[in-house]
Amino acid sequence: MHGDADSPTQKLLPRPGTWRPPNRRRRRWVASSGLVIALFAVLVVVVLRTGADDWRTRCTEFTPATGEVPAVQQARKALLSAGHDPVLSMEVVDLETCATVLSWKGDLATPTASVVKLLIALDLLHRTSANSDAVQHDVTAMLTRSDDGVASRLWQQGGGSEIIARQVKALGLRHTRPPAVPGQWGSTTTSASDVSRVYRHIAGTLDAEDRALLTSAMAEAPRAAADGVDQHFGIPSGLPGATWAIKQGWGSSGDRKVLNSTGLVKLDGTYAVTLLTSWRKDADLATMSAALTRAAEALRTTMR
Repeated sequence: MHGDADSPTQKLLPRPGTWRPPNRRRRRWVASSGLVIALFAVLVVVVLRTGADDWRTRCTEFTPATGEVPAVQQARKALLSAGHDPVLSMEVVDLETCATVLSWKGDLATPTASVVKLLIALDLLHRTSANSDAVQHDVTAMLTRSDDGVASRLWQQGGGSEIIARQVKALGLRHTRPPAVPGQWGSTTTSASDVSRVYRHIAGTLDAEDRALLTSAMAEAPRAAADGVDQHFGIPSGLPGATWAIKQGWGSSGDRKVLNSTGLVKLDGTYAVTLLTSWRKDADLATMSAALTRAAEALRTTMR
């Protein structure tokens, strides 16, 4: 939201040469006008700080998916046709009805890569105040441009693997585990169903100011990340016309390459969409990105 906070004052001040009331009445007018302006200024600050709460939902507990969904096979085919031994897990949850509309290997443990930055950000907000300029700067840099330097600093400051332990307990995550090597935060493992729970928390129970900070940063993710990678694979490119707030992930873990596309998506409803993939080391980023985008395209039919 943008606005000129000075414009109300300009409208209330009399123009030169106009009639002015007697001094006593004028003082009363100035005092009351000052109160109105002060209240208006506070309102502007609050609105600017919190933003529009566009992603608020009231989902509390998911109902399981039922029956076969053709989009599952279409998404799998998109990845398998690319070769390089892809492994896919995915889930789509309607956050307005709480229905799991699609789930494939939703409980499979998969490296998070930069998707773990959601947990780092949530943990930071739980421990500090989103009102801090420093906190807002770090969360925005980490989620918008996927800044690894910021993530590494916050990981260390928050106690490393203790961040994961705290968020597993706070959010009721079932398959999320800290990395085997403490400093390698990108090798934290999670599942598609746990990522759905993270997004349910963000959209449903997180403080409105914190939700606005996170989702605004995720909605402004540029094509080029901090390391130069095109991060508009999967959800952004595969679901044109949708409104999204994303957290992507890419990198290596063990002997596999990792490429993940996750986020909140608005089409006709509000959804948590998660696609987690790993590949043989001989897969190149362009091939993986194109295949994951085609898989995301297949999911559109599941969103009413």
